[in-house]
Amino acid sequence: MVRAERKYVDLIRQSTLGLFANWDPENPIKVGSYGRFDLDTSRFTVLGNIYDPEFQVLLDAVHGNFKMSDYPPELDPVEQDMIVTSTGARKHIFDPGPNTKKENFKKASFKMNFKFLSGKRSAVLIMHKPRLQHIPRNKVLDVLYRIPEFNGLFIVPSVYKCRAWSIYLSSKLEEIVSIALLPSKVGFDLEWWCSSHSDFLRQGTDKDGFASPLFSGKQKLPLIRRYMRGMPVPDPEPGDKFWIDGCPGWEPVDEDGYDDPIWEEDYEPNVARVWRRIMCKSSTQW
Repeated sequence: MVRAERKYVDLIRQSTLGLFANWDPENPIKVGSYGRFDLDTSRFTVLGNIYDPEFQVLLDAVHGNFKMSDYPPELDPVEQDMIVTSTGARKHIFDPGPNTKKENFKKASFKMNFKFLSGKRSAVLIMHKPRLQHIPRNKVLDVLYRIPEFNGLFIVPSVYKCRAWSIYLSSKLEEIVSIALLPSKVGFDLEWWCSSHSDFLRQGTDKDGFASPLFSGKQKLPLIRRYMRGMPVPDPEPGDKFWIDGCPGWEPVDEDGYDDPIWEEDYEPNVARVWRRIMCKSSTQW
């Protein structure tokens, strides 16, 4: 399969109402990062971070008294294990099969079966002990909106960090996959067990909880207009509502990872064309 990463990102995005999946959680995405998405791989290319010391120059140009050091990222409490499943994947009671002793899983921190339907790709993301880290809400983004260098770029206002993570992208065959998180046989760490050995199974643990399998990406709402010709663009109202879930810009892919354009041939409705030009193409122009 080609573009497995892009297929996985699209499936998780559809199931989380706009969050972006990280195909390589051990390469963490940090809160406050900004950049753009690679249109072929769907990976987020970081161009900088609002908490970098050199970013203060851009802030000073629009708000001389605002210091990012006064608004560090906030870390929410640990949540229950998070399971994200796309269409075609169903959760079932854990059963490792007749050839595996169930006694081996008595101390499992997590265990579950997943059934995948035939004829389509489906995705599963498991996060053990996730915590949401985020920019202070309604205090920062309204100031960042005034920075023109953010036009066409994405900013990461929140990231899910976790103790352990498991990613699975199914084949197009009907299958049942068992997944469990067990105490490690060496030391005090955790280790994953899975009944599948698929090339699209990715798992890992992080004692420090820095792994980031899921994050949000926001773009500036490009709808602020002058009241009259010659007047300056008005500042946004206080709050975060002038940042929205943007369009990353890539076309969907089919079940084998090949481009599957939304619109056939040269037809594209006027409304869709205008929205795509505003939200998608601008992400590659900065």
